[in-house]
Amino acid sequence: MKRVIVSALLSCLTVSGIQAAEYPAKPETLQNVLDRLAPGDTAILEPGVYYGSFTLKKAGTKARPITIRADRIARGRVVLTGADRTLREGKSKWTLADKTTGLYSVPFDHNPVRVLYSGTDLMPYSTLEGLKSFTLLTGCPGPEHGFFHAPAEKKLYVRLHASKYGPADPNLHLIAAAPVTAPGYNGEKISRPEHANLTILPKGEGHIVIDGLTFETPGAAGVLTNASDVTVRNAWFDGCRFGVFGGGSKPEELPARVVVEHTLYHHRPAFEDVADVIARYKDTPVYGKYSIFWWHRKGSYCDREVMKNYETGIAGGIGRDWIIRRNLVSDAFEGLSTWSNSWSDGLEVSENIFENIVDNALEAENHAANMTIRHNVFKNCFEAISWQPLDGTPWPGPVFVYDNLFYATPEFRAIWPWRPSVFKIGAENRNWSKPRMGALKEHEMRGPVSKRFAFAPGAGFLAFNNTIFHEHGNFFNKPGPLECELVNFRFFNNIIVTAAFHKNAKYRGSLMEFYNNLVVSPGSAEQSKLLAGEGGSVLDSVEALQLKAPADYDFSPLENSPARNAGTTAIHPASHADIGAIPAGTSWKMPPVGPLTD
Repeated sequence: MKRVIVSALLSCLTVSGIQAAEYPAKPETLQNVLDRLAPGDTAILEPGVYYGSFTLKKAGTKARPITIRADRIARGRVVLTGADRTLREGKSKWTLADKTTGLYSVPFDHNPVRVLYSGTDLMPYSTLEGLKSFTLLTGCPGPEHGFFHAPAEKKLYVRLHASKYGPADPNLHLIAAAPVTAPGYNGEKISRPEHANLTILPKGEGHIVIDGLTFETPGAAGVLTNASDVTVRNAWFDGCRFGVFGGGSKPEELPARVVVEHTLYHHRPAFEDVADVIARYKDTPVYGKYSIFWWHRKGSYCDREVMKNYETGIAGGIGRDWIIRRNLVSDAFEGLSTWSNSWSDGLEVSENIFENIVDNALEAENHAANMTIRHNVFKNCFEAISWQPLDGTPWPGPVFVYDNLFYATPEFRAIWPWRPSVFKIGAENRNWSKPRMGALKEHEMRGPVSKRFAFAPGAGFLAFNNTIFHEHGNFFNKPGPLECELVNFRFFNNIIVTAAFHKNAKYRGSLMEFYNNLVVSPGSAEQSKLLAGEGGSVLDSVEALQLKAPADYDFSPLENSPARNAGTTAIHPASHADIGAIPAGTSWKMPPVGPLTD
């Protein structure tokens, strides 16, 4: 329907007896519109590309929120971008610098944190020679497309993929080159409007809704909010280090009650780049020489002063009682990193799909407290959930993981020359050497009784009523010394189909607790029995589980399934008696994720 605009004021509505206005906004007027918004008002963004960083300086109220929305929800209809305008609009022409390699250059005055070509994320290379040969530092192979900024020449160089993502000539693509990122070791000190596409400045209760926008290549975040009580929905995050980030230099300053829902967050093609590199080099000496040659976007074999890595996520700077629900996090290095939720408290992650994740889908790490992970799908994740204390007390927890589906496709299993894991729990040796962790040396942990315990506080780390089909992977990976005992970790009412419990067949995880699990594993019989736990069973085949159609990813229990009424309900009130994520009599469907388009 065509919108007829008579003046800058589109219409007036009555909210609780007070007039609320709707204002149309165009790229050239958006900041002026944002400046005039009052509680109850709505800014309606017309189609177009909005260049620059925009700020909202006012807050709404609970009864009269401020709304910023697209006129219609569709990808790319309303784009807020930090990209260089001249380059994005094709006014700067690329010059062929090396015909043999397909290397192109263009004048450019800064090192961009991200560069997209027609939406495809380019690998940041540390040297020009590395870009020419697609090699990282020390000769480690990298993806076959990337960029490099030469500060002395003030030039941006790119090599595009020869065929996979369109033409190799950048003049035939839309190039979105981002600003420099925020400061900090990982570029995570996001605090200024120039770090984001849209910044909400007020502190305290904001009561703001942002709906239907595409955020592209900011310095760091699509949305930076200092305010609590903010909802971001129906958004696309393209080339964003973080989707939504909470401002605040101290834990107590982080905003509360932020909702991120029905969005798409990605690093496309991070996962496919990994698959390509592994396919080319897994049967060569490269595999033995570079043990993590597939971790390109982590910053391995890169100059970290030049490249700010991809250990980011759909949200960051998370304070109290955030909700992340019904989002699609796809083709990303990580879905929610430790940089995202170091001081989160009461975070709920529910009904999302995390698929094709290179490292960890979710990290309950550092000081994250009272975290709930429920009703999610984890598909093709190298390690779905990680628990690590990094900076001393308070250690992360409690963490509740329930009613989730974890599975890997045959295509995923074919990629990896080693076994990924469902859970990663522990602390790397380097973390234990930190003064704030007690500076305990590894040899001090060895002995009949450990001298150090990793404790999940409060109710602990509880994983229950999950369905796990990861036939190629391990149930559990323990970084750091095996002598460090894990205490207050309980796993119950889970269906577990994995290749093994742990890569070390002798490891027993003696202080972890297991109850009422159904286990199918060709690994160590002793480990499988341990994993099943009291009240559980070790089965000899997937067929013995009596599930509806596991090959088609329908894991509903049939009438004669041993999962029926075989679980315990005594440990947590959210548990149910049918083992696994799907109680009998319920039909399983993929959660409705991603933007709800008009």
